[in-house]
Amino acid sequence: MALLGLALILGAALRSWRLGAADLSADEAAAWAAAAAPDVGAVAARQSALDAGKLAFYDLTLHGWIRLFGDGVAAMRALSALLGVAAIVLAFAAARAVMTVLGGPRQAEHAVRTGALAALLVAVNLVLVTESRTARMYPLVLAMELAQLACFVRAQADCLRPVTRAASLAATALFSGLAIAANFTAALLIAGEVVWLGWAAMRRRGPARALHLAAPALALAAGLALLAPFTGAAGRTAMGALRAGALAWARARPPWWPLQLMRRASGKAPFLLFAPLTIYAAWRMAREEGGAALAFLLCWTAVPPILMMAVSYTITPLEETRYVIASVVAFLVLAAVGLALIDDARIQIILIVLVLALSLDHVRRDFRKPQFPQWRAATAIALAEAGPDGRIAVAPGYAVNVVRYYLPPGERARADVADEVCGMRQRALVLGGKDLLAPTRLTELTNCFTLIRRRLRLVEVRTR
Repeated sequence: MALLGLALILGAALRSWRLGAADLSADEAAAWAAAAAPDVGAVAARQSALDAGKLAFYDLTLHGWIRLFGDGVAAMRALSALLGVAAIVLAFAAARAVMTVLGGPRQAEHAVRTGALAALLVAVNLVLVTESRTARMYPLVLAMELAQLACFVRAQADCLRPVTRAASLAATALFSGLAIAANFTAALLIAGEVVWLGWAAMRRRGPARALHLAAPALALAAGLALLAPFTGAAGRTAMGALRAGALAWARARPPWWPLQLMRRASGKAPFLLFAPLTIYAAWRMAREEGGAALAFLLCWTAVPPILMMAVSYTITPLEETRYVIASVVAFLVLAAVGLALIDDARIQIILIVLVLALSLDHVRRDFRKPQFPQWRAATAIALAEAGPDGRIAVAPGYAVNVVRYYLPPGERARADVADEVCGMRQRALVLGGKDLLAPTRLTELTNCFTLIRRRLRLVEVRTR
C-alpha cells in the first residue's frame, strides 16, 4: 500500500507539473474545436468532420469538462491528467486481478505487491505520462481498457457469488463499449482477450470452467453490440478518410516493431532492466503453476501490436504507440511480476530503486526538451502581419484549429486552410509541419508567400 501511495504521489506530480506551459498542439486543437461546440449534437457533428472514424465519447466528455472548468490549455489537459492518475489505480486493480484469479499460489500470494509495483511503473513511464498531459482521447481509452481488463478477469474467478459475477460481467460489457467508443483501436485489446479465451478453453475443461469462460465471452459480445447502432456510419466515414489520405503521414514499421515499441516506451536505460525482469517473470510463472496468468499477460502484451502490424501491412500503416497503449501497461505489469517474485528482499529493493531512478531520469530529460511548435507566438505575428481585414492561411490544413484557438474569439473566422491557388485573399501564412507536406505543395506555398517574417520552433510566419 505504501508503494501504491508513492505511485499516486509521483504520478499526480508528473502529470500536473506545468501542465499549461507548452502551447496547445494541432491534434489537441482538433479536440477543442469539437468539444467547444455549443451543444451535444454540434459536438458529435464537428467530431465526425474533424476526427473521422471515431465516436464522440471523448469529445462529449471534454465538452462537459469545458463547461465546468473552461477551455484554457491547462484546464483541458487536467482532464487527461486526472484520467492518467485513475489509470495508475486501475493498473493496480488489473494486475492484482490477473495474479489472484489466473496465477498460481505463489503469484496469488504476491498479487497486491505485484499490483502496487505495476502502478509504480505506470506512474513514472514517460509514454504514459506524456499521453496524460495531452488533451486527447488516449488517457480515456486507457482508463476504460484497464477497468475492462480488471472486470473481465475478475468475472472468471471460481469463487464469486452470482451477484458479484453478474456485476463483473455487466461492467465488462459496459467498459468494452466505452473503450471502443473512445477509440476503435480498443478493439485490438478485446481481440487479445478473445485469443486468451480460446487458449483457456482448450487447456481447461469441465462444466464450471467452461461456464466461467463463456460468460465473459458473452460480455465482450454484449459490449460490441452496445455500439452496433453507431459504428456503421463511423466505419464508412473512416474508410472515406483513409481514401482521402487522412493517414498519409503514417510510415510502415519493420517486422520487429513490437520489440521497438516496448523499448521506446520504456526508455533505453530502463528497458535494459525491464527486458530481463519480464523474462524472469515468465520463467517463474511457467515453473510455479502460473501458466494461465502468463498466457493472459502475453495475449495482453503481444496480440494488439501483432494485429496492428497486420492492418499496417494489408490496409494502411498504423503502427503508433498510442494505438496500443494498453500493451505498454501489460509489459510493465510483466516487469512488475518479475520484481515481485524476487526472493531476496535486498536485491528487490535495489532493483525497485534503480528502475524508479532510471524512469524518472527518462521523464526529466524529456521534460527539459521543448516539444510543441510555437503556435501562440506565430498566430500573434500572423494576425499583426495580416492587417485589420486580411485573412490568415494555415498549412498543413489540420493545424487551422490551433491558430483559431490562439486568435481572439472575434477574429477566429479569419484563419483558413491555405488556398490551393495563390490568390490575394490570404495575406499571411502560418506554416508548420513541413515534413508532412508534399514537396510540390511546400514549393507552391513558399513561392506564394515569399517573405519570412519570423522563424519559431517548428513553425514560421510568411507574407507575400
